[in-house]
Formats: sequence, structure tokens, C-alpha cells
Amino acid sequence: MKGMGQRNERGVVRPQPLHSPLSTPHSAPPAFTLVEIVIALTIVAILTAAAIPSFRGLRDEQLAREPVAALVKLAKEARLKAIVEKRPYQIAFTSRGFTASRHFNPYLQLEELDQFVAGTLPGQPRDANDGLADEPDSDASTGRAATNLPLAPPPPKRDDQWSETYPLPTDTHYSIQFWHDISPTPVEGDYVKLWVFQPSGICQPLTLELIRENARFEVEFGALTADIVRETIDLR
Repeated sequence: MKGMGQRNERGVVRPQPLHSPLSTPHSAPPAFTLVEIVIALTIVAILTAAAIPSFRGLRDEQLAREPVAALVKLAKEARLKAIVEKRPYQIAFTSRGFTASRHFNPYLQLEELDQFVAGTLPGQPRDANDGLADEPDSDASTGRAATNLPLAPPPPKRDDQWSETYPLPTDTHYSIQFWHDISPTPVEGDYVKLWVFQPSGICQPLTLELIRENARFEVEFGALTADIVRETIDLR
């Protein structure tokens, strides 16, 4: 019969080999079974469920760490102004938050700080240009017009009223400890503690312990750059 095989010289019919459907060039690729699809979906569900708490924990940590990040930002700004303007700046710690400004009283009280921020402190300039001498337009001794080429760079512009305050969230309590303190000091009531940045940029080493409803932070700032050199986080 045609297609059954080929006859050799001795008349013996050799059957033709049957081709596997998988070896033909036009065969369809193997499909996934229902069991394999269920297993794959189960693995994806397990991995997703394991990742969700990690994302939530990271978000909770960022929200809880907001006061620490705000203090780092204020410290950078106060330190930079102290270096540029060649005069000390400070961060005042109060029970209500952190306030950065120029250093004007080593024995600062809360009422005086509020007056400074409001611009009502006695003797405080009303604007940033008060107290700055105007540059002469001519040479009084010779009567000649002043040259447009200064002999020295102009002094940096000072804003004696500059201040920036970060109000603490209501669920926040904190204490601070300088290198010479025996133990941390809670910042409560009308208590005011100053962190001063010298014109060289150097400040006192500071350890901040901040407690919120769902987290506790212990942060240590270095003396040279006011950067965080050690941080402990305990999420509840």
C-alpha cells in the first residue's frame, strides 16, 4: 500500500518512521497547564503579600522621621549662613519646635524668641537693610566720581530678621544632650536651649532623642559639619 513503506532489494518492506508532532517545524508551542498557572499565581500572591508590609514600614518610617529631617535642614541653613556672614547663628529648641535664626542672646527666653520671630523685639531692625550704610557715589575728598571697580568684594548682605521655624507634631516629645551634659534634658514648658553655629561652621556635638506615638529616634550630630554621625530607629 502506498505510504506504508519502501521495498528493499530482497523485497522486504521497511516501514517509514513516524514523526513526532513536537519535531515538526510547524507544530504549536507547548501550552501551560491549569496546575502550572495556579502555582505561578500563588507565588506572585505570596511575594506581593510579603512586600506590602515592607512598603508600609518604609512609609511609616519616613513620616515618623519628618522632625529629624527638618532639624537637619535647619542645621545646614544656619551653619551656611554663619560661615558666609562671619557671625554665629543658632537653633533654638523649644517645646513647640525648632527655630533657626542669628545668635543674639545666649540667655534667650521663650517670650523674647517669640518677639524676634514676630519682628517686635525692642531694637530689632524693621527690614534687612536697616543699619547698613549706603555706599558713597563719589569721593568726598577729591570731588571725583567713584570708580565702578571696587578694591575689595562687598560684604555679604545680612538679614537680621531671618528666622525659620519647624513646629513639632502634637504627638512628639524630645530631649537633647550636649557633650558636656551628664544626661539628656527634656525640652518642655517654657524651656529654651540653644545650638550655636560659629562663623567657622563648628558647633557643639548634639544628641537628640525624639519620641513619637509609633517611633523612637536617637540621632547624634557631629561638631564639624552638623551631619548625622549615628542614628538609631525603633518603630513600634
